[in-house]
Amino acid sequence: MDSFKEQLVARKSDNSVFIKKSCVLIAALFLSAILFILFRYLSFILIAMIGFGTYYLIKNFDVEYEYICTNGELDVDKIIAKSRRKRLTTVDIKGANDFGRLSEANINKEYSVIDASSGETENSYYIACKDPKFGMCYVIISPNEDILEIIKTYLPRSIRR
Repeated sequence: MDSFKEQLVARKSDNSVFIKKSCVLIAALFLSAILFILFRYLSFILIAMIGFGTYYLIKNFDVEYEYICTNGELDVDKIIAKSRRKRLTTVDIKGANDFGRLSEANINKEYSVIDASSGETENSYYIACKDPKFGMCYVIISPNEDILEIIKTYLPRSIRR
């Protein structure tokens, strides 16, 4: 029987994102003021270009993750500004080494970490697996009940909880 579920998870904005957006905005205003003082007539075109660049940079801080679980494989994509998609990893759930809640994890420092969670530790899970690009890694996700049920179905018997 084929199984297919997908979920979209928005990354929670924390203080660091707010500070980064503020720094970009302050730098744009400062640069615009300097350009206005130096090049009075040409500055309107340059300020418009700076405004467009600022808008583009600030929108890039809006990040979502999409989990697509299909027949024992979990695809994790990063969606930036609701316009660009980047495949982070594909996890073969049948070949996972460990699985569990992130709050109960014993993280091995030698493993790479792919964080594709919402930013809340209490709703996050980890999957320890081998990735062709990252080697041994932890994939941190925030799945809903449907995705979690499919993942548990395909986990090896030795790590099923």
